Amino acid sequence: MTSQRLRDAREAVDFLERQRSPWDEAWRDIAAYILPRRGRMHGRDPLRAPVDDTRGGRVIDATATRAVRILAAGMQGGLTSPARPWFRLRLADGADAESGPARRWLDAVEQRLYWALARSNFYQASHALYTELAAFGSADLYQEVDPERLTRFAALTCGEFAWACDAAGRVDTVARRMLMTVRQLAERYGEARLSTGTRRMLRKEPNRHVEVVHLVRPRAVRNPGRDGNLHMPFESLVFEADGAAGDLLHEGGFEEFPHLTARWDVTGGDVYGRSPGMDVLPDVKMLQEMARSQLLAIHKVVNPPMRVPTGFKQRLNLIPGAQNYVAPGQPEAVAPLYQINPDIAAVTRKIDDVRKAVREGFFNDLFLMFTADGRSNVTAAEVAERGQEKLLMLGPVIERHQTELLDPLLTRTYGILRRAGALPPNPPELEGLEMRVEYVSALAQAQRMGAAQSIRQFAAEVTALSATAPGVLDKVDFEQAVDELAAIGGVPAKVVRSDAEVLRLRAEREAGQAAQGAAVARGAAGAVGALARALGTDGGDGTGGGQATEARA
Repeated sequence: MTSQRLRDAREAVDFLERQRSPWDEAWRDIAAYILPRRGRMHGRDPLRAPVDDTRGGRVIDATATRAVRILAAGMQGGLTSPARPWFRLRLADGADAESGPARRWLDAVEQRLYWALARSNFYQASHALYTELAAFGSADLYQEVDPERLTRFAALTCGEFAWACDAAGRVDTVARRMLMTVRQLAERYGEARLSTGTRRMLRKEPNRHVEVVHLVRPRAVRNPGRDGNLHMPFESLVFEADGAAGDLLHEGGFEEFPHLTARWDVTGGDVYGRSPGMDVLPDVKMLQEMARSQLLAIHKVVNPPMRVPTGFKQRLNLIPGAQNYVAPGQPEAVAPLYQINPDIAAVTRKIDDVRKAVREGFFNDLFLMFTADGRSNVTAAEVAERGQEKLLMLGPVIERHQTELLDPLLTRTYGILRRAGALPPNPPELEGLEMRVEYVSALAQAQRMGAAQSIRQFAAEVTALSATAPGVLDKVDFEQAVDELAAIGGVPAKVVRSDAEVLRLRAEREAGQAAQGAAVARGAAGAVGALARALGTDGGDGTGGGQATEARA
């Protein structure tokens, strides 16, 4: 008999998938024309391969597929690069701007977070997520606890998940369909929880796949004061998808929402996002038709339809180098059926225009600025201006990405490390203070470079004015300008000294200069006294001078 909890979970998943069904057709087209090896919009058949002959055969020109890869690589390198810092921890009130115990603790926590992400498979999975995001507009990265590496990630593909949002428009409910072998189910959840048919399968075919549904949603009823998985903010329900089971495979919970969901752009109250792939899909379809027509024209030129006399029936050989024997004086000969003279160059130019439009739709001209421009005389100022102009188009995407993906990622990773005891103890100075994240990735800094440029330009103009009016320098706090430039550029806190440390260094320098001046003065006085004694003008008690005068008199 099916339990009430299982019936409720099945109804919730069915509702989410029905709500998602209008998006499936658009995702199917994108998978067919852009990413034929991704997406599983195939109904309830879990064992059907993500690629079949029909979908794979629609891609003749792979320009869009390569453009998606470039955009995904650019997004990863520009937002979450494994080779450079891309976030910093700060206090909400800015009290950590200077060096001190708070700043040192935040730096230590940063290093632990970077270490945990590098130790896991985050950077490998994030590239798959950016690929899904660029093509389908919606991407899901599942983060769970790993006993060996603390945390691990799984990038889901469209069709595997269904979402629902809370009142603020944030995704807080995810139903995921996944495949697991029977042996894996028994190891993770126990053989006793498997359905009768699955237990029978375990003895005969332990490596056979079974579809499993994992539902994560906010827990409706819980006691926050009690410990345990059943009182965590989010509930986790796992069950077999075929309907033969009588109860859940597993019921647990999460302290933070484990699905890191990202959307490229959202229209109105839509749950799922829209993507560059959807924008360029008409161009991609046209490109496939044009490439097919071009190939057909080339084939007809190279191998045209032939007019063959009946005498050659069943014995004509058109293979290069073949020999065909004819009777002497035979009037008829083999010739093309009709003349074909297509303008291949014009067709190629038009195809190149469509290819360029597809690449621009995937922002390849931003990430491959020098490759896309054949000119060699591009100035640095021109490159900076063009980059700023193109970043304006990615600005909303970057902000949404930071809010919907990176903030929850760092929050959950911090929670996992804290519960594992992998973080340094909080210093007393941070008691009751709120922590925030500042992103210093290449794309995030590029968006803020306008502010840095305005500071530099203002400082240069004031410096120029000081040549005629030195007093204008008093209007500018150059030390604060240095702090602002360091914050915009993401300079590590260890590089820039705090105001208190600068005051201490200046006091020490002034004291040293004063002591040096006093030493110089003492040395000069001693030299004068020595010279006076050598000349006999000072006996040391004030009498020598008078004696010398008398002798001269």
